[in-house]
Amino acid sequence: MGSRFAGPAALPAARARQVAWAAALAAAATGALAQPIEFTGSVGVSQRRLQERSAGATLLTEQGPVGVLQLEGTRNYADGKALSVRFTALGGDLDYDGQTQAGAPLSTRSRHSEAGLDLLVRPHAPAPWGEAWLTLGWLGNRRDIRSTPAATGLLEDSSSVWAGLRWRAPQLPAAGWQLRPEVEGRISVWHRIDVDFRGAREPLALRPLDDASFEGARRRQLVLRLVGSRPESPWSWALEWSRITQGESPSAPLTANGAPVGTVRQPELSIEDFGLRVSRRF
Repeated sequence: MGSRFAGPAALPAARARQVAWAAALAAAATGALAQPIEFTGSVGVSQRRLQERSAGATLLTEQGPVGVLQLEGTRNYADGKALSVRFTALGGDLDYDGQTQAGAPLSTRSRHSEAGLDLLVRPHAPAPWGEAWLTLGWLGNRRDIRSTPAATGLLEDSSSVWAGLRWRAPQLPAAGWQLRPEVEGRISVWHRIDVDFRGAREPLALRPLDDASFEGARRRQLVLRLVGSRPESPWSWALEWSRITQGESPSAPLTANGAPVGTVRQPELSIEDFGLRVSRRF
C-alpha cells in the first residue's frame, strides 16, 4: 500500500533504459542531420541571343554559342526536406549586330561572362505531384563590347538578386530512360548596372565620359528543363531553355569630367538561351 520505492537493484535497470532512450533519440537526430551531401557537376553549351529594343524597334542583336559550367551540392534530410547550393558560370564571344549612337550600322564582337550563386530550399518532402523548391540567388553579367574604327566599345556589368520557385516533376519511365521535367521561375528584387565607356567622348566639347552606375529595371526569368538518365546511372542529360526579360531602366545622369552632359539608361532587353548539358553525380 502507498508509494513504492525502487531498491538498489532496480536503479541500474532504470538508468540503462534512460541511456537506451537517449541513445535512440541521438541516433534519430543524427540521422536527420547527417545525410551525405550529394554533389553534381555539369558542363554544356548553349546558343545565346540577346536583343535590345526601344519603342518597339530592335536596336541590336548579339548571338552565338556560350559554354556552361554548373556545380551543385544537395543535402537531403530524413524528413524529406532538402537544402542545395548551386554555382553556375557561363562565357563566350557573340556576334554583335547593332548601330552607333548616330544610327549607323555597327558590327563587332561582344564577350559575355556570367556567374551565379543560388540557395535552394525544399521545405516539404516530395509529393506525388513532384517537388516544390524556394530559391534565392545572385547573378552577375558582364558584356564586353569591342571597339571598332567607327565606334568605341564599352564594358557593362550587371548585378542582381533574385527570388523564385522551382518545380520538379516525378521521374517518368520512357523506353529505358527516366525523364524529369522541371520549371523554374524567378524575379529580381535588386538590380544594379555599371558602365565603363572606355574613353568615349561627348560630342560637343569632346570630354571623356565618366563611368556610370544606376538602377536597373526589374528582371524576370523562366527556365524549362528536361532531364533524362538511365536507371541507377550517375550520368544524366538535360535540354534547357531559358529567357530573361526586363523593361527599360530609369534614366540616370551622364557626366563628363564631372559635368552633366545628359542622361543614360538601359533599353528594354531580353536574353534567350537554349542548350544541352551533361551531368554526373558524385
